[in-house]
Amino acid sequence: MPIAIDFGTCNTVIARWRDGFRAAEMIRVDGLSRSFPFNAPGESRSREAFVIPSLIHYGEDTNLLLGQQVVEQGLSDHAATFRWLKLEMLRGSARCRRVNGNVLSMRQASTDLLRNVLAFAVGQAGGGERDLVLTAPIETFDGYQDWLIETAGLVFPGTVRCLDEATACILGYQHMVQDNEAYMVFDFGGGTLDVSIAKVPAGGAGSAPAKILGRAGEELGGGLIDQWMLEKMQLDSAVQDDDIAAIGVPLMAKVEEAKIALSSGRDKVDISQFNDRTGRSVSYSFTRARLTEVLKAHELPMLVSRTMSRALEAAQQNYGLLPSQIKAVLMVGGTSLLLGVPDIVRTVLPRVPLMHDQPFEAVAAGACRYAGEDLNPTLVHEYAIRSWNRTQMDYDWVSVIPRGTRYPTDRPVSGRYITTGVSESDVLGMVVWERSQMSFPESSWGVGSDGQLQKLDQGERRVTGERELNPQAREFIHADPPCSMTEGKRFIVAFGVDRNKRLTISIKDSRAGNKSYVLTTGGEKVALPVKDFPLLKL
Repeated sequence: MPIAIDFGTCNTVIARWRDGFRAAEMIRVDGLSRSFPFNAPGESRSREAFVIPSLIHYGEDTNLLLGQQVVEQGLSDHAATFRWLKLEMLRGSARCRRVNGNVLSMRQASTDLLRNVLAFAVGQAGGGERDLVLTAPIETFDGYQDWLIETAGLVFPGTVRCLDEATACILGYQHMVQDNEAYMVFDFGGGTLDVSIAKVPAGGAGSAPAKILGRAGEELGGGLIDQWMLEKMQLDSAVQDDDIAAIGVPLMAKVEEAKIALSSGRDKVDISQFNDRTGRSVSYSFTRARLTEVLKAHELPMLVSRTMSRALEAAQQNYGLLPSQIKAVLMVGGTSLLLGVPDIVRTVLPRVPLMHDQPFEAVAAGACRYAGEDLNPTLVHEYAIRSWNRTQMDYDWVSVIPRGTRYPTDRPVSGRYITTGVSESDVLGMVVWERSQMSFPESSWGVGSDGQLQKLDQGERRVTGERELNPQAREFIHADPPCSMTEGKRFIVAFGVDRNKRLTISIKDSRAGNKSYVLTTGGEKVALPVKDFPLLKL
C-alpha cells in the first residue's frame, strides 16, 4: 500500500492509497493532526483539511512534542520549538541553536520531525506499506531531496522515491482533469511558489506519466508574506526593533491568523501582543486594503506573474503550447487562498478557469497515485563548473548538465578529462555547482539561533541562485600512483542524473595497473572506476 508525505513549511499532509476504493485518503494522525478550516475563493461554505503543524519541541530529558502536541501545550512560541524547517533545509541552513544545554542544528531538528511524523503515520496506517513517495518543490537543490530520502530510510523499510509537488498535484486532481489536455499547476505554499505546465495523457491521469511541458519556481511563500506584514506593522506603529524581537514569534503567529482571516472574507482584524519584559503592548489593525497594499509594495503581483510566465514560455518554446491551450489552473497550497492571488493568476490567464477544490490534499493524494511510476521529468536547474577564461581574465560557467535534461539519464550526458600535466599531485578534484533561475525576495526579519525573531542585515537577506554541491570535498580523487608532469589527460569524468534528481559522477583512471580511489567525507575509500556515484555523497 503506497503512502505519501507532503512535508510543508507550515503544515505537513500524509496520505495513503486505498486499493479497494481506488482513491487516496488523508491520514489523521492521532494527537499530531489538527483540523484546518478554510474558504475557497468565491465560496461562503467553509471546508476543513487535516494537517500536521510542522513543529517540533525539545523538552527536558529529550522528550519530543510534534505537530498539534506543541500547539496544545502552548509551546509554539517557546525557544526550544523549531518551526519553518522546510525553508531552512531548502536554503541549506547550517545554523544551530542551544536547547536544554545541547547544540541542535536545523538539519537535526528537521530530521527528528520528519522521522518521527513518518513513524507515527506508518504505525497508525497499520503497516504493510511498501512504497513511500516524498514530495519536493520544483526548484530544489540536490541536498534537500537527498536529505528527504535519507531521513525516510531511517524508519521506512520499503521503496522510497521523490516526486515534485506540481506533478503530484496533477494526479491529485485526477477526477477533474480531462484526457490529452494541458493544465497549469499553481502550488503556492508556506515557503515556495512552484508553477508547472503538465499535459494529461490520452488515457487519463494515472494511465501513464503526465508530460511536464514547462516549470518554474520561486522561494516565495506565506512565511515571507507574514514577515512583510510585520514590517508594515512596525513602520506604521514606529515600534522599536527590540520590542519586535522580544515578542516576534507569538506576534508572527497572530499576523498569520490575520492574513488567513482577511483572505477568508473578514474586513478587519485587530492584533495585540503584550511584552511582559517592557510592559508595552504592540497593537495594530489589519484591513483587506492594508494587506493588499503590503502585497503590492513588495511586488507580489509581479513575482507571481513572472513565475507563471517563465513556465508558460518554457512550454511554448519547447513544445509549442500556447497559453490559450491551458484548460484550467489547479490551485494548491495554503497561500493560493491568499487575498488577491486568484486575481493575479487571472491577469496572466484571463479566460482560464481556476480550480480550488483540494488546496491542502492534492499533492499528497497525487503522490499516492504516483506510487513509483517513472515520470521521466526534466531538470529546472543547471549543473556547471567554473573554468578560467584567459581572454577575459575571469571565470566562466561551463555547463556539464544543461537545464531541460530529462532524468533519470540512461547514459552520461557529458564527459570531461581532468588534465594532470599542470603539476605533480596525488590528489585531484573539481567543484560542481547547481545553478537556479529563482529570485529570492528579501525580508528584514528572520528567526535567529535562539529561536526568536531578529533583524537581518543586508548580507543575511541575500540568497544566491547558485550552490556548491561538494563544498566539503573539493579534492576527492586520490591518484595512485601520483600524477606526473608528462601524463596529460589521465582521468575521465562523466556526469548523469539519477531518478531522485541527484547529479552523479563516473570516474575512470586510464593508467594501467592503477590503485586510485575516491575518498568520501565519511572516510570511505571507493576504488576506481566508479559509476553513477551521487556527487553530494562525496
